[in-house]
Amino acid sequence: MPQFIRQKFNKIKGLGGDIVYFSKPSNLYKYMEHNSVDLVFMDLEFMDEKEDGIIWCKKIHKKWPNILITILTAYENRYKEGYAVRAFRFMTKPIIEKELFENLETVMEELSLTDSVSIIRRGISYNILIKDICYLSAQSGGSELWSRTDMYCCEESLLQWENKLPAEIFFRCHHKYLVNFACITKVEPNMLTLINGEKIPVSRRKWKEFQIAYMRWDAKYN
Repeated sequence: MPQFIRQKFNKIKGLGGDIVYFSKPSNLYKYMEHNSVDLVFMDLEFMDEKEDGIIWCKKIHKKWPNILITILTAYENRYKEGYAVRAFRFMTKPIIEKELFENLETVMEELSLTDSVSIIRRGISYNILIKDICYLSAQSGGSELWSRTDMYCCEESLLQWENKLPAEIFFRCHHKYLVNFACITKVEPNMLTLINGEKIPVSRRKWKEFQIAYMRWDAKYN
């Protein structure tokens, strides 16, 4: 990624971390054995036939299944091979700056879901993945966090959680509830059904705003 593009995106979205370049996927693989990597931009064609990008994507995902890989290729007919290695995104060369920024923004949102929050319950600390949080409800003196499997009492207020969690994924549908779009299984007028069967109300004044935000999320992630 050219440095000027990195700087431009950094000003807009606050991209952090280091960017490392490799001329061969095999060198990238060796680097990953000793260093943490969040995202790989993988070309498919190299001078050495042994360095085919699809082959190395398979090797990378076999050892690091949660790595996000964006495939770069000038040949759209190779996209099917990318699906076989669970590519996160595809980009056609030559790279268009606008498309690159959109890709990076989506990646950052996806990475935010792999982050975890720390909850203390009965003196024991638990780390919960953000993507596993179904909803939060306001309670006197704090809030309750409901994951896909359990409930945790928290000292943080609902407003604090609203400011902490990604706004593209979580919506304040009611003054007492903050809900994860991904956990909604049914939408009815002013009422949401979640994957655990619970029903969460949507206030009248929030209903139209919720519909717009939910459609935007659905178009982006489904």
